[in-house]
Amino acid sequence: MNQGSTVKLELFINNKDVSSGDYFEVRNPGRFSEVVAQVAVGNAGHVHDAVTAAHIAYGSWRHSSVHIRIECLNAAAAELEKHAAALSATLVEEQGMLLRDTQRDVGNGIRTLRESATLLQTYFDTEEYEDEEGWVRVEKVPRGVVAAIVPWNAPVGLTMGKVGPALATGNTIVVKPSPFAPVAVSQALKLIAACFPPGVINVIYGEGDVGATLTHHPLVRKISFTGGTGTGKIVMAAAAETIKNIGLELGGNDPAIVLDDARAEDVVPELIKGIFPRSGQVCYAIKRVYVPAAMFDHFYEIFCAAVDQLKVGYGLDPNATLAPLNNANQFNYIRGLIQRTRDSGATVRELGQKLDPDNWNNGYYVLPAVARDLPADAELVVGEQFGPVIPLIPYSSEDEVVAMANSTEHGLGSSIWCSDYARGIRVAGRIEAGMTFINSHARTKIGDTHMPFGGIKQSGIGRVRTVVGMDEYIEYHAINLNKTTIPAQK
Repeated sequence: MNQGSTVKLELFINNKDVSSGDYFEVRNPGRFSEVVAQVAVGNAGHVHDAVTAAHIAYGSWRHSSVHIRIECLNAAAAELEKHAAALSATLVEEQGMLLRDTQRDVGNGIRTLRESATLLQTYFDTEEYEDEEGWVRVEKVPRGVVAAIVPWNAPVGLTMGKVGPALATGNTIVVKPSPFAPVAVSQALKLIAACFPPGVINVIYGEGDVGATLTHHPLVRKISFTGGTGTGKIVMAAAAETIKNIGLELGGNDPAIVLDDARAEDVVPELIKGIFPRSGQVCYAIKRVYVPAAMFDHFYEIFCAAVDQLKVGYGLDPNATLAPLNNANQFNYIRGLIQRTRDSGATVRELGQKLDPDNWNNGYYVLPAVARDLPADAELVVGEQFGPVIPLIPYSSEDEVVAMANSTEHGLGSSIWCSDYARGIRVAGRIEAGMTFINSHARTKIGDTHMPFGGIKQSGIGRVRTVVGMDEYIEYHAINLNKTTIPAQK
């Protein structure tokens, strides 16, 4: 974890580094000239070795006591905490996000491990029922080897969100990081692997062929995937071959509905926080904003003035409020999306400030953009942009805006902005989404404790966080004794 120097990452199988002899480069998205890492490329044989190691380790780890698992998880969290500063800085270099965002990502990973340890204290309490005829016990048992495929936008937090509950419930895991941000999360996984028996945590790298081998492997019993909806469909098809359990955390097109009793001056600063975290590269960031027609022009001007205050720069620049995009594909898509939206006749304003204009072309830097006067079926409205460009859309009635908000196949997050809390709750109940926030687009402290995270429709299957997220990694085993058929021996 030496910032500024090139890291060499090997595969990690059965708690040992494994060389493949073939490597790909990870470059700094904010400074193209910097090679952050050389990362080993795995193959089908490496995938098989990693899954086999996890399967062998599962044979004993599944029988470990709750006390041992709690100790291991808390030790892992403490180990990450010791290295949090270095991991956060490395993540800026490979991923491009602002330092405060990478610090939050690592902090989320630490918190998730501890949360899993806390939930585990009572999670495996068994349910027993008895009458004069019979006795029943319902047990929770682990599934087996978990394949975790994780994205680049919040790799540490999202990975630990899989590792924590998977290991807490007695499973073992093989993690495939994104090739666009594999370094910090792999360093984190190797650090915490020392807190568990060999083979419980394994790490492989590669492109689609490695992912396909992993998702098709017959010894994998659970696939936990976070990423785009298109890839999620491929993962789901692979799981069908051997009827694997799946958890899919997919894309979102989160609507924000501003009601007519909200004041633009109050709402806009909070909306900005929900639209542009990680330069818009968040699955449940706000992707479209609906504003009452009667207040639209006033709202639009206040909104554009606020966006124009954003400062785009390198992730380690303390003055930056937006960082570069992560990779060439996303950069080219966003630039093309802005141009296509403008070409369609919409009004598009590119706003914000360039902190370092001389180095603007040495990274995937994009100014934030605001669009208006779009048709309901515009690409920017119906799709997931995953970048710093946002459409503002007028509406005339509550029924109309609810219909527009629910009109896509996405259903991850959403938010309502209002002064009347009771009305906000009522409108929230009409939204088709896994999560709806009122007067923010983020969880409050109590929400962070009690809200399962996930989407409906094509935004995903299953949930993470809370006890509901733990349930994703277990099977139920019911045992029923009939007392009346065979007399008990004395």
